[in-house]
Amino acid sequence: MPLPPPTAGAGRETAPRALPPRPEGRLLWVDVAKGACILLVVLHHAVVKDLPLQAAPALGSAMEPALGSVVDAWLWVTMALKPVRMPLFFVLSGLVASGAVRRPWVQARRRVLSPYYLYVVWLVLQGAFFSVERLLPMNRTQDLGELVADLVLASTGLWFLYALAVYFALARLLAGLPVLPVLAVSAVVSACAGLLPTDDWNRVSVVFHFTFFALGALAPELVRRWAGPASRATRPLGLVYLALVVVLPLLGLSRTTVMLLAGLVGVPLGLGASVLLAEGRAAAGLAWVGRRTLPIYVLHAPLLALALHLPSPIGTGRLGAIEAAAYPVLLTAVAVTAALALHALLRRVGADMLFELPRRPVRAGRARVPGTGGAGPQATVAASS
Repeated sequence: MPLPPPTAGAGRETAPRALPPRPEGRLLWVDVAKGACILLVVLHHAVVKDLPLQAAPALGSAMEPALGSVVDAWLWVTMALKPVRMPLFFVLSGLVASGAVRRPWVQARRRVLSPYYLYVVWLVLQGAFFSVERLLPMNRTQDLGELVADLVLASTGLWFLYALAVYFALARLLAGLPVLPVLAVSAVVSACAGLLPTDDWNRVSVVFHFTFFALGALAPELVRRWAGPASRATRPLGLVYLALVVVLPLLGLSRTTVMLLAGLVGVPLGLGASVLLAEGRAAAGLAWVGRRTLPIYVLHAPLLALALHLPSPIGTGRLGAIEAAAYPVLLTAVAVTAALALHALLRRVGADMLFELPRRPVRAGRARVPGTGGAGPQATVAASS
């Protein structure tokens, strides 16, 4: 999407906005954006999976108008953010992986093995957990046959990890081709993803989101060039995006087409907003969360499920509406904090294999392949997720 040129100040040109770096050379705004994305993911699940169920017990069979309006507003907000939340997450994942897509397979294969290993581990663990815990509305593997099917094409809430493995392998295969035709064909596939013979949105999402990962992985300089100018155009981009999410669903277009068109504005908007956030007071906290997305991603759903067993904090009347408005944000904060605390505890007791692809011991005298050292496997996946 073309962006307006930098505005000029009174009698002088405005200097280009510098993208804030992290001390180790990575861009701060990337971690800030990842932190914001994972918080929006948890907030989305807190709204669509917990809020209506938490509200219902306090209200009986009929929801009071004030409280119903709050619930509807939250549902609209989180669904309106759908073309930004995961598309931006995948652009960032592709951007982080862009240096590896042109390396030899021997150096890059952990980019496939690590997320798929973690996907299988947590598919089994969450499958066992949600075979007992039945309150949270979500896709579950009901039997061994469904578990095997999910190993081939993800349908549960863990689909993001599966997609990272598949997307990197596909981007690695396509890296030698011209970028624009690859992105154009990917965009067509994304728009048509809704035609798949399945009602499972997570499986549609696996097909739909590759375009955004490919954008970050195969055109990283384009993404970086967008980020600075987009931060100056955040307000007009926001107005255009708001108009799109209101108007596009009224045109009778498929859900995936609406998401793709809105994402063409939503991703630059998210990039620009992330650059601005990286310059503010929240930058350090968001970046800290952004470097720990993996444990939040795999642990937050079971924690949200456990929250459903607690007494509903939402009352009736005007106070209930206020409580319902604040509840998703508070639940998100609690779930993220609990996930990170549980992650620290599991690491402390030696359960590293839940968050890392184990490395084979290096035999004496065996030389390490250049380019494969440095960050451990969890850092690789956490950076991509």
